[in-house]
Amino acid sequence: MGNDFTQRFVLKAEAYLGAASDLTKKELTEASAYIRHDIGEFNKDYQTSVSSFKLSAWYQAWDKITWGALASITDKTQVEWTEVGDDLQHQGRYRTGDEVGFGLLTCVRCGYQKELFHPAIVLSCAGCDGDEFMRESFDP
Repeated sequence: MGNDFTQRFVLKAEAYLGAASDLTKKELTEASAYIRHDIGEFNKDYQTSVSSFKLSAWYQAWDKITWGALASITDKTQVEWTEVGDDLQHQGRYRTGDEVGFGLLTCVRCGYQKELFHPAIVLSCAGCDGDEFMRESFDP
């Protein structure tokens, strides 16, 4: 995925933006610049290292938006049933390194909250580096 891909993507995006007759020339130029910047950042992150790519801000935002959209169309009641067994086993508390699913993790030490829309490994708290969390289900 090199510069050729980036250039083709940007040109196609510019063509679509150009077809939007309600955009002014300035708005079109600005939108094009944002697209170039975002795709360039994506390409730079991806080229740096595929393994560290998942830690990039771009990927993290994309991941949250994508899984959030999927979660919004999912039957949360059915998903919650799959989490009940894990919650009983963990007594509602999860530690760094545990696997946890769908729900809201709250740090026991500082109260920092993180939404999870898919199974993930619990990482230390971004707020205080704590290692113990409570999982709450989303409202069905």
